[in-house]
Amino acid sequence: MSRGWAIVWASFFTTAFASGGSQYGFGMFVEPLEQEFGWTRTQINLSLSIGLISGLLSPLVGWGVDKYGSRVIMTVSLIVVAASFFLRSGMTELWQWYALSALLAIGFPGTFLPIGKLVGTWFPATRGRMMGTAITGNNVFGLIGVPLMSLVIQTEGWRLAYAIIGAGVMTVAFAVWFIVRSMPQTVELPSSGSTLANTNAERSGDYSLREAMITRKFWLLLAGVTCAGFSYPSFMTQLIPHMQSVGWGSSKATLVLTVLAGTALASKITWGLLSERLTARISFVIAISIMSSGVILVTLAGSSVLVWPTIVYFGAGFGGIGPLMSLVVMETFGLRNFGSIQGMVAMVLATVPVLIGPVLAGSLFDLTGSYETSFWIVSGIFAAGGVLVLSVRVERGQSDIEESFMATDDDLS
Repeated sequence: MSRGWAIVWASFFTTAFASGGSQYGFGMFVEPLEQEFGWTRTQINLSLSIGLISGLLSPLVGWGVDKYGSRVIMTVSLIVVAASFFLRSGMTELWQWYALSALLAIGFPGTFLPIGKLVGTWFPATRGRMMGTAITGNNVFGLIGVPLMSLVIQTEGWRLAYAIIGAGVMTVAFAVWFIVRSMPQTVELPSSGSTLANTNAERSGDYSLREAMITRKFWLLLAGVTCAGFSYPSFMTQLIPHMQSVGWGSSKATLVLTVLAGTALASKITWGLLSERLTARISFVIAISIMSSGVILVTLAGSSVLVWPTIVYFGAGFGGIGPLMSLVVMETFGLRNFGSIQGMVAMVLATVPVLIGPVLAGSLFDLTGSYETSFWIVSGIFAAGGVLVLSVRVERGQSDIEESFMATDDDLS
């Protein structure tokens, strides 16, 4: 296996244990913690607000990736995340739950921000499909890890489940340290897939963070990507309660989320391939347009059997958003300072939707007794995001990363 492919798989397992364990895995522990300690759902869910720390730290972490390299940042961050999970297995007080949630939030940005730059550097010609592969780990944990850890919780208890996740993250940390390298000696040629000595890994036309932030397209892109960020707090987390509110039982409603995760997993690599053909920007617009119309279709389906095809339709679009958000930033501003620029984008992405989305959905449900109104608003937000990103203009030659690895016969002589 080549070093580049090893890095892709290291990234895959990073997103599986760090992202999957913290996002998909959260819900598994709510009821066991409530039963053992008597904590309320509000007290437990308050830890999600602590996750805002991740957003605030993202610009600093992104700068660290550009300054010190992906290997150092990923390894240290994974060790911090592993410690958060390990220590939960021995917690006895509510303040410990909050402290360890803060520790997780501190480590989390460094587990995913470096992946985009790694993939873009090692696979300039096929970065779309490789990005799709690298970040499918999150969905795989949702499909495989959640049922397995749920079984552990039922048979051995929640403490062992947390310890197992922590062990998995720590194992990945060791693998990342020995596998990941920030800069390859050779890179793919865009047309053939063959390799070439990497003598020009950074383009003079790539943007610094400051240069990017004074452009109109940075703010258009930031606003558009932030609109896509409403998918988790305003739709994904409300989907099961919505299905229950229209009369579905808990098990059947949960299966809807599983189907969505499976569809998103299956579509990720396809979106990566599409981004190589149509550009990441156009692919992003298509994906978020599917999400916008998909939310409406799910809402109109009510409790009927049409929920199943509509959730598959939404999931197909949703699967593209993760890889495409990083790829469109890379495509627009280049690789040289990708970490810093992506970190700034991630800060807004991790704060604004989280602050607005749950409050919007919850308050409208309390007023109307239904999620329909909030889902229509979310659909409009997605549509606005598509228009904003479509408005971004990318100058060819400034951000065409593949050109930075091309060489003529004169270059090789």
